[in-house]
Amino acid sequence: MDDIKKINVGGIPIGVREIDQVIAELEAEFSDRPDSEVAAEMLARLETRNYIAASARDDYAAAFVREFRKALGQPCAAEASRGLEVKILGPGCPRCDQLYDRVVKVMTELNLAAYLEKVKDAKAIAATGVLVTPSLMINGKVVSSGQVPSEAKLKELINNARD
Repeated sequence: MDDIKKINVGGIPIGVREIDQVIAELEAEFSDRPDSEVAAEMLARLETRNYIAASARDDYAAAFVREFRKALGQPCAAEASRGLEVKILGPGCPRCDQLYDRVVKVMTELNLAAYLEKVKDAKAIAATGVLVTPSLMINGKVVSSGQVPSEAKLKELINNARD
C-alpha cells in the first residue's frame, strides 16, 4: 500500500505519495539548510513518485518545505487561506451524517464553494484534539463538538469563518 499524505498545495488538498519517507531521508542533512535547497531536493525526489505539473512547481515546493519544517518542529510560514475548509469529524454515525447533510444544505443556500471532507479515521480525529463527535472544524478550528447545530447556527459559524 502506498504511503499517501494529504497536504495543502496552493490552497488545494493534494495527496502526495511518500512525502513522510522523503522527509525522514532528508532530516539529518537538510534540517539547517535554506528553504530553497530543501525545496529543490524534495521536488527532485518527490516528482519521480508524484505528478507535479510544471505550472504548479512553486506551489508544491512551498508546500513541501512547509511540511518538512513542520515535521522537524521548526518554524514555517503558514499558507494563506484561499477559501473555506470544512471537516465533519466522526465515525460515520447517523448524527455525523446529519451534520454533513446540514452543512451541505447551508453551504448550498449560502452559495459557497468550499473543500468539504468527512473525517472518519479515529487517529485523524484524535490528532485534532476532538474528544466528542460529531464535530465540525472550519479552517482548522473546531467550532462545534458533540452536537448537530441548527441551520441558523451553522450559517453563523460559517459566516464567522469567512470574515
